[in-house]
Amino acid sequence: MKIWSSQSIADKFMRMTLMVSGTALLLAYVSFLIYDLYSLRRELISYTTSEANIVGANSVTALLFNDTQAAENTLSALRNSPQVRAAVILRNNGSEFARYQRDSSVPFVLDKHLALGESLRYWPQGRDILMGARIQFQGGWVGTVYLLAETGDVARRVERFGLISAAMLLICFAVALLATSTVRHLVTDPLTGLAKTAQIVTRERDYSVRAKIPRSSDELSFLVQSFNEMLEQIQARDRALEASRSDLERRVEERTVELSATNKELEAFSYSVAHDLRGPLQHINNIGFLLQNSAAEGLNANGRMLVDRLLEGSKRMSVLIDDLLNLSRASSYPLHRTPIDLSHIVETIAARLEKEGDGRKVRFIIARGARVFADENLMQVVLENLLNNAWKYTSKLEAAEIEFGYIEEESGTVHFVRDNGAGFNPRYADRLFRPFQRLHSQSEFAGTGVGLATAYRIISRHDGKIWARGNVDQGATFFFMVPYVES
Repeated sequence: MKIWSSQSIADKFMRMTLMVSGTALLLAYVSFLIYDLYSLRRELISYTTSEANIVGANSVTALLFNDTQAAENTLSALRNSPQVRAAVILRNNGSEFARYQRDSSVPFVLDKHLALGESLRYWPQGRDILMGARIQFQGGWVGTVYLLAETGDVARRVERFGLISAAMLLICFAVALLATSTVRHLVTDPLTGLAKTAQIVTRERDYSVRAKIPRSSDELSFLVQSFNEMLEQIQARDRALEASRSDLERRVEERTVELSATNKELEAFSYSVAHDLRGPLQHINNIGFLLQNSAAEGLNANGRMLVDRLLEGSKRMSVLIDDLLNLSRASSYPLHRTPIDLSHIVETIAARLEKEGDGRKVRFIIARGARVFADENLMQVVLENLLNNAWKYTSKLEAAEIEFGYIEEESGTVHFVRDNGAGFNPRYADRLFRPFQRLHSQSEFAGTGVGLATAYRIISRHDGKIWARGNVDQGATFFFMVPYVES
């Protein structure tokens, strides 16, 4: 198979044609030879059967009158039959009655006999055939004749036929070889040229080359012509694509510059707005605090309610400003990668949450030894957002549980924060990491919808990925993976 795979299509075509034609001729030769041998053997059997019947008919009288001499005279007539080597006539009791043998130096031993009920049968004896036939008279048997016929003549005739057939086979094979060689150039030369052209196009990406079109007006000519037309179309499209690609690269470069400048302006604007809002917001907080503590006696119930709502809104505004600042820093803050112990950061955040939790009982499960090579300040923001998120959505449970751990996989270490809180509808999981997109109402769980978006940006800046799994009222798990990158 390797020899065939390394040959050209012309050689394969030549070998295949010669193999098919040679096999067909050889099968025809063998078939005719076998048929001729079979026919000659059938003729010999038929001839021997006729001789046995003649000898049997002429030996009836001799058997009836026990005239051995007459039977031997009858058998001696077989000298005119060159195929018969020996003959024996047996009585019904199996004793020998008469014998004929052309060559007395080679004794004829009869070792085959007709079975009871058989009237005719023959046995192969090497290259000879032994024929046995009953001698019948008036519906009964009076004896049996056995003839031994040689097949030498058959072999000679088969040998002559074989030599003649072999000569014809060689002549036909030579004609097939000549015809194949002639046809090969008409069929394979265009295919070879087409293959070489395709190889040049594949290796050099040169679509200007063309295959030579054969003079004939057949399928090969149509194939080569179609291939050349395809190259022309590809060449035209390649030129158009190159022009479009150059224009696209130029436009993408321009848009990238514009987008980069816009992003920087937007980040600066967001940071400036969030930072500048702190001053007026602090004045509002101070005034509200004074109204709530110093002038509360001069306010009626409705006024005190409005002051409380003012302070609550101011607090929410402060949280939103902090989240916007974190979101801005997540995109612009320079990365300083160092080895970080995430387990220690989680323990610190959990202690703060328990301290500020107004007596809430939350079971924290924190795995030891979780380490990454990343920016510590930004990863602090990620873990605070994920743990604050878990703390918030387990606030309505008496037996709340928050777990931090990691899983070793082939692609790297996957860290996770799992809780048994409110969970979310998995159909809307793609909205979790979009800014200001929330899956729960403000009345159920307060929030800004910025924390998870900030975590997503920070993990993306570290060339990692973050995703979530969960179900409604069955808790949620947030996974993230940060690849190890040398600074």
